[in-house]
Amino acid sequence: IILHSPLLSPNKFYNLKHLNRPGYTSADITLCYDPATGLEQAIRNVVQQAEDAARAGKLILFISERMPEQGKLVINALLATAAIHHRLSVLGLRCDTNLVVETGSARDPHQIACLVGYGATAVYPYLSYDVIDRMIGTGMLKMGAMEAQKNYRKGINKGLMKITSKMGISTISSYRGAQLFEIVG
Repeated sequence: IILHSPLLSPNKFYNLKHLNRPGYTSADITLCYDPATGLEQAIRNVVQQAEDAARAGKLILFISERMPEQGKLVINALLATAAIHHRLSVLGLRCDTNLVVETGSARDPHQIACLVGYGATAVYPYLSYDVIDRMIGTGMLKMGAMEAQKNYRKGINKGLMKITSKMGISTISSYRGAQLFEIVG
């Protein structure tokens, strides 16, 4: 599978989710948890699920914060992605597994760059696409859904190129999992 960008369109995400080819197995990992579990234990549970899936030979792990049940909490996608990436790297399993993050919390180039920088192979920002569709439906955007989504992806990809080039990095694969972030201020 070749992706030209770590940002997935709805169509590419759908095709990845429904890929039916030998050797391209996947696992779904939800970031929703019961509040009684506690955040720390919920992260440990998600990381264990990812480790088990990687050991079982799953090529793609779909990490999703979408559609929590009422009364459930959601682990932040960046926190969960970083924890999963780190654990799989320590165990030597990361190179055999791709992390596809389905999130509503990443909407701009910086947020998507953070997810990639902490280990995401690809990001599907479902909420951004939902907002675009709603804006078209209400007449706030005067263009078709495909054109609006294409413009959004083009803007995000330009932002990602600007972020990585300022750091002297020429490819997304060099940026992925590099954890090249500093706190300023």
